[in-house]
Formats: sequence, C-alpha cells, structure tokens
Amino acid sequence: MDKKKYIEEANKMLSKAYIPYSKFPVGAALVTKEGKIYTGCNIENA
Repeated sequence: MDKKKYIEEANKMLSKAYIPYSKFPVGAALVTKEGKIYTGCNIENA
C-alpha cells in the first residue's frame, strides 16, 4: 500500500470541488482490497 499515492489522488480532486458557499474543498480517495482507487470531491447546491 502506497499511502502517498492515495493522498496525491485525493489532493487532485480538490480542484474539482464546487464550493460556492462554504469555500471548503474536500477531496477523497477510496481504495478497494483489489487496489482500485475511486476518487471524489464535494459538490454544493442550494
């Protein structure tokens, strides 16, 4: 497991966050036991 790579993947998602209200970007990376990485970010809507 390469934690540094997972953190880098999560950090890439920060720029994709849509945060017009909180101005607080969140990036995430989830790793399966097979090693597949799923990424995501927060999207705000009112």
